[in-house]
Amino acid sequence: MATLSGQTLGQYQIIERLGRGGMAEVYKGLHPKLERYAAIKVLHGFLAEGEDFLARFEREAKAIAALSHPNIVQVYDFDVHDDLYYMVIEYINGGTLKERLIQSNGPLPLAELTRIFCETASALDYAHQQGVLHRDIKPANVLLDTTGRAVLTDFGIARILSDTQFTVTGALVGTPAYMSPEQGMGLHVSEASDIYALGIILYEMLTGQVPFTADTPFGIIHKHINEPLPPPRTFRDDIPASLEAVLLTALEKEPADRYQSPAEMITALEAAIATVANQETIVETEPPKPQIEGAESSASEPIIDPTIASRATVAMPPEEDIAQKETVVMAAAQESVEITKVETPKEPAVPEHSPELEEKQAAVQSHPKPKQKKAVPQSKRKPVGIILGVVGILAVAAFLIWGLPLLSGDSSNCGEVAACHQLAEELMESGDLEGAIWALDIGLGNVPANEHPQNANLWCFRGEVLTSLERFDEAIWSFEDCMAWTEDDPGLEDLRIFANDQIEMINNR
Repeated sequence: MATLSGQTLGQYQIIERLGRGGMAEVYKGLHPKLERYAAIKVLHGFLAEGEDFLARFEREAKAIAALSHPNIVQVYDFDVHDDLYYMVIEYINGGTLKERLIQSNGPLPLAELTRIFCETASALDYAHQQGVLHRDIKPANVLLDTTGRAVLTDFGIARILSDTQFTVTGALVGTPAYMSPEQGMGLHVSEASDIYALGIILYEMLTGQVPFTADTPFGIIHKHINEPLPPPRTFRDDIPASLEAVLLTALEKEPADRYQSPAEMITALEAAIATVANQETIVETEPPKPQIEGAESSASEPIIDPTIASRATVAMPPEEDIAQKETVVMAAAQESVEITKVETPKEPAVPEHSPELEEKQAAVQSHPKPKQKKAVPQSKRKPVGIILGVVGILAVAAFLIWGLPLLSGDSSNCGEVAACHQLAEELMESGDLEGAIWALDIGLGNVPANEHPQNANLWCFRGEVLTSLERFDEAIWSFEDCMAWTEDDPGLEDLRIFANDQIEMINNR
């Protein structure tokens, strides 16, 4: 879609686009008179067509502007200009926690991860006390300034706890890798859901990876709902038991079994670290003991740090072009698998596409299929009756979790155009480009013929993703469809120009 770079929005000169999310695009802007940079969040045009979304946008801006905490991004202003709804927020120049994890390519030092966690959790605890849920806690929404201070941002899907009339009906909100089981099932979301996501972030900082991965977003959600949490010490055997216990509590499947507030989780983490530090001090006062072969830590840097109780701030220099790197996620390979835990691969049901989309999709790579499980040795196989029983139970569970919502028209499984668009944005941000194409195909297949112009931007978005995948022929088709769907609407001239420019750029590459 067309960029606003070089234009003026209110009192701000737009310099460059910083990124895009499910509700808005974010630009870097300059207020000439104040000589102050700011981040400008511009609501997506397709959302502006719904009155409920505009009400949410205004409500969001007021709710965040009322928050005053050193670890929550400040809101300077919000307004509308030429049908563009935007919010001006504090500009943090230092990258995100996601970029820091990519840079580290593994666990963070214990002192640094503790500081980042405690500052983020403190901000979230304050927001909860003000009645505001975040609902999309993830490393990409934790900014780090040049001193290393953590700042929680993007309350774009925040909701006032006491007011439910502004919820997004039928939308699956959140990022699958950090989504709580109840959120993935479309159930009531509470402070405990934010705490679960906070626990996933701590897990990732401590082990260097998220606990659940899969070939599809719904595969990840299925694991959050049904599979036991992989013990953190499975991936890093030098994690103290006290720290592992904190993670296990935060990531309980049942919301009532988790910590009841971020502040309670901070207290538990600090107590665990103090225990580790005290144990290290005791060990240092004892006479030296013979070294036991194989007892060394597998990590390059010992996780036991007696100075961690001081929670010293670690300054972190900004990285160049780090946002272009993709997160390296290690899949947890379990070589010895109990037969009763064998999971039948499933794919989410896909609504029928329009004939026009079916013709294009004949040349498009199909959505990635779940990886096949390794064969179980004959000596470990159970009787056929047990296997059939387990498969039957899994089939019923799969229907209840995935099939029933689709049959009942639940758009939380990306059955509506707006929900698919938002899911595609999230998948692209997380680096799952194939998943983004999949979500866009479902959304485009559900667009009625009389609504092509207002949804033409989905084809352009699809073309951008395909270009990133270097599938250039398919990208050109998508940009051509983008122009065709505008149906020469005068208000979509910028979109047609953008699509044409992208086609020329691909042809001239």
